[in-house]
Amino acid sequence: MGGGKSSSAITYMNEHRNDKFIYITPYLNEAARIKAGCPRLHFVEPSDKLKEFNFKKSLHTQALVDQGRNIATTHQAFKGYEPKLLYKIKEQGYILIIDENVDILESFEYSEFDLQMAVEAGYIKNDDGLYSVTDKPYKGMALRELFRLLKSRELIQIEDGKKGSFFYWALPPALISAFKEVFVLTYLFHGQSIRYFFDIYDIPYDFIGIEKFGNNQFRFGELPGYVPEYVKHLKDKLHIYSDERMNEVGSNFHALSMNWYARNDEQVETLKRNVSNFFNNINRDIPVQNRLWGGYKTDYSAIRGKGYSKAFLTFNAKATNEYRNRNCLVYITNLFMNVNEKAFYLRHGIDVDEDTYALSIMVQWIWRSAIRDGQEVYLYIPSSRMRNLLINWMDSLAGGDANE
Repeated sequence: MGGGKSSSAITYMNEHRNDKFIYITPYLNEAARIKAGCPRLHFVEPSDKLKEFNFKKSLHTQALVDQGRNIATTHQAFKGYEPKLLYKIKEQGYILIIDENVDILESFEYSEFDLQMAVEAGYIKNDDGLYSVTDKPYKGMALRELFRLLKSRELIQIEDGKKGSFFYWALPPALISAFKEVFVLTYLFHGQSIRYFFDIYDIPYDFIGIEKFGNNQFRFGELPGYVPEYVKHLKDKLHIYSDERMNEVGSNFHALSMNWYARNDEQVETLKRNVSNFFNNINRDIPVQNRLWGGYKTDYSAIRGKGYSKAFLTFNAKATNEYRNRNCLVYITNLFMNVNEKAFYLRHGIDVDEDTYALSIMVQWIWRSAIRDGQEVYLYIPSSRMRNLLINWMDSLAGGDANE
């Protein structure tokens, strides 16, 4: 993080103005940086506010691709690209730049009975739990949303003995293969879902690094390449709160996981008191506008309190610079991969590294803060598992292992 990945992409695009680019980022406001950094490439953000395209972002995107325009858009919009659009993208020879990891599986609640009815009617085929449309056109209305999604993705059924069937929409490999070249700008790639996606579909990839040049400029280069200055001073700048009493609430290996919040009302109340104590007593001299805490959206109401309610940022936030003034942080999430998502990967012979998965999400969140500018940051992270992952990672950086 903070190693110049996005800046390198801007340099690359400016040096290859004859190519055509689609740049995707988690947040649309980050697209403004790309537009400003590449003024001669005239990037356009597809809009759902244009009457000539029936107020549909998808139709605007198709028109932009037909014109060969450079496009900056979100991960979510990108995941909805349909085969017709991908065919045009391939024809035009676009290069794709993915800013940060893209989640490749999304939960989708649907009636198994309705799905089976569509299979028996010949509209959908089931290949060992993998559902896709047939050539038989569906002209009804009741299952319209299902068929709209099936135009761009396959439906996966994952069996869970406790809860029954779960369905996920997978990111189709055509979203990668349609492009002439693909860059993924991320860190700790090994533990991220896009790596699992590449491995499942045997999509080859190479690792590249970052080089610093000129007046604080960056470009793609060989590994190991440029190592951010913060790496040398990280253990002196990131102060992890170590009080045993305050950390007792997270001593259990699974404490602060999603299930823990649902089953431990009394301990959740203890956690809330600890968070309030950390912000309002231990660090009372740090202004409210410099505070930040992260967790599950579903547990926001249970933890919020005076002096920090408006300082919440979802536990998996990434690719935004809006919080770089925050230097008093609380991270109250213990991350484990969804059991059904993990089962999907294991079913395809993929070795899942849950610790790297958790670490990659946590450090991205922490790097939204003032640490990215080399400022001192004070962090309360009560989960013993997450705290130890962070400390071990910092030790590895101190030992020179900065590129992963």
